[in-house]
Amino acid sequence: MLFAEPPRSEYDLRFRAFGFPVRVHPYFWLLAVLLGVGFGRGESVDLADLVIWIAVVFVSILVHELGHAFAQRHFGGRPWITLHAMGGLAACDDCDRAPRSQILIALAGPAAGFASALLAVVALRITGHVVGFRFGSPDSFGSAIEGLRIFGGTLYWEATGNPRMNFLLRQFFWVNIGWGLINLLPIYPLDGGQVSREVLTLKNPRRGIVLSLQVSMSAAAIMAGVGLVAWKSLFTALLFGSLAYSSYQALKAYQSRSW
Repeated sequence: MLFAEPPRSEYDLRFRAFGFPVRVHPYFWLLAVLLGVGFGRGESVDLADLVIWIAVVFVSILVHELGHAFAQRHFGGRPWITLHAMGGLAACDDCDRAPRSQILIALAGPAAGFASALLAVVALRITGHVVGFRFGSPDSFGSAIEGLRIFGGTLYWEATGNPRMNFLLRQFFWVNIGWGLINLLPIYPLDGGQVSREVLTLKNPRRGIVLSLQVSMSAAAIMAGVGLVAWKSLFTALLFGSLAYSSYQALKAYQSRSW
């Protein structure tokens, strides 16, 4: 999902999931904690909620990377998964490199997250809870309804009666839907950036690479501004600012080699 695979560490957590080797770098846990503490916005952080948040991030990112890995296996690869400070990575050296295969592999990660959120919605429905989506603010639904604002709309559900469960659902929906949609933006090295590159290079590889980097740079700069001004999130602004700059560097390097 983000950046290169980090070097191996003696503190790595290693296991296998559905036959795929999985390695969790210690910085993965560190960033999850920092992001969880950031939810307090200077207020005291509830330890139980922090543990729930870390579990949600771990499971959701692992499911996302498993989506990539299953698609890579389908196209002949033998992938491995690494969870690290900036997210996760499903990599393989022997996957089919055809554009269609690469596009489907890139889309499989967000699709796995969306499917997980859908399963949670189905589980709520089966247990008799009202679930829906509409445009508007969560404040307009009343105390018996939980709501999560997602890019102009609100996903809402009938409160379960357990505050911890409602917190878990809110974070689970945000990570799997909110992060999933952000990950589809045409920004390197997000999944949307991979799709953008494959599509734009179909007819003219050289021009397509340049155009995809220009799109990536512009979209990342816009997101940095949104993060700073609209979301009041310095982390988001710094993250997308760094992605905009890395796309700019890649563009200049590519143009220098081409010339």
